[in-house]
Formats: sequence, C-alpha cells, structure tokens
Amino acid sequence: MSRTCCLVVALLVLLPPAAATAADVPAQVTWVQRVELGTLVSGVVSEVHVTPGQAVAEGEPLVSLDRRGFATQVSRRQAEHEHARAMLDEAIREDERAIELYDRTVLSDFERNQALVALKAARAAEARARAALVAARLDLERSVIRAPFAGAVLAVAAAPGQSVVSELQSRPLVTLADTARLRARGLVDAAQAARLQPGADVSATLRGLAVEARVAHIGYEPVATTAPGVHYELLVDLVAPPGRPLRVGETVNLGLE
Repeated sequence: MSRTCCLVVALLVLLPPAAATAADVPAQVTWVQRVELGTLVSGVVSEVHVTPGQAVAEGEPLVSLDRRGFATQVSRRQAEHEHARAMLDEAIREDERAIELYDRTVLSDFERNQALVALKAARAAEARARAALVAARLDLERSVIRAPFAGAVLAVAAAPGQSVVSELQSRPLVTLADTARLRARGLVDAAQAARLQPGADVSATLRGLAVEARVAHIGYEPVATTAPGVHYELLVDLVAPPGRPLRVGETVNLGLE
C-alpha cells in the first residue's frame, strides 16, 4: 500500500462521525519539503559532515567524496583548453594573413578556403575543450553534497571509505527535511471545502495549544468516500509555537466554523 493510501486510511480513521457538521477536522502533520540527497558522480566517501537530528544551514556540506581525482580532471581539462585556445589564436592570425594575401591576389581560392577550414576546426576544438572543462568543474562541485535548504538531517546512509556508484541512479546518502515549514493534511466534505479559500487563516490546536494555520490547498477531486459523502484533501501550513516544535504524525484539530 502506498504512503498516500495509508495517509487517507489514517485520516478516515481520525474522521469523526457526521464530519459534515463537525466543528473540528483532524489533520496529520507532515513535511512541506523532504528530500533524499545523493551525488551525480561516482567516487569514495571521504567525510560525512552531519549526523541524524543535526540542524544545517542552506549550502552547508553534508557528505564529501574524495576530491583528488576530480581536481586532477579539472587541471587536465584546463591545460587542454589553454592549448586549444592558443591554437585558435594562431588560426585566427593565419586566417587574417590569408585574407590579406587573397585580397592581393597572391593566394589561390583553394589556399584561402584551407585557412578558413582550419579556423573553423580550431574554433570547434576550443569549444569542445571549454565544454569538457565546464563538465570537469561540475563533477568537482558535485563531489560534495550540500544542503539545498536549511533544515534537519533525518537520516544518513554514508560512511567514510564507502564506494558510491552513480552511473545509472543516484543513491540517497542523506535525508533532509525543512523543519521551519510544516503542513497538516486532513479531509473535508464538499460543504466545508466550499467555505474555504487558499490563504485564509483557520484556528488550529495541538496538545491543547493554539497553532497558527493557513489554508494552502483544497483538493478538487475526492480522495475518499464514506457514508456521509465524498471528502477532499485539505492542506494547511502551520507555524509551531515558540519552543514547542511540531512533529510529523501528530494530529492537529482544525476549527473550520
């Protein structure tokens, strides 16, 4: 059974009888943003910078691969590009001389065309070398997994010395979630859905405490059907009270009257 189906079943269990007339709608806390991070390049893990539960800032390194091979490739591609650039500069000078001689009728059409072909070949070689250098620099950059946003580390599946092969599929090494933004997912009937608007504030309580809540989305298609009728998905953005963090899986009661 998929996670979505399990969530719908859980919400139906939480749903009180005669939900169409109930003042409170139960909703389960879930993540707004949760990602499994891996690397697009293969290598050997040299350092794991984080542990589960650790808070990280955006851009902070999470896992590093051994960078020596990637740095060597960058140096090699840099040298190849410099050589290609020098050959292109020489081809440009040769073409300029060919134009001058051709205008003085000293150079034949064939020789003029040969200089032009050599210039085009030098430009193509320089473009290939430049692209290879950019790719090598990208590989070096991708050898370090960084946090795409501020949040908390949920899981780490990497250890120093571990081989990472990413030829066909990137393997998740770190799971990260945005703890600053949480969302509650519940079910409402057609009448309740009609009264709600995205962006509207709603009352919400968790563990007997008031929680700031704002409607993020009301579904357009029914996700569940019970005896009273059909139900639609309701997503509500939450702001936890200071010093009282929300946790995924908890139940928030939403007052929709």
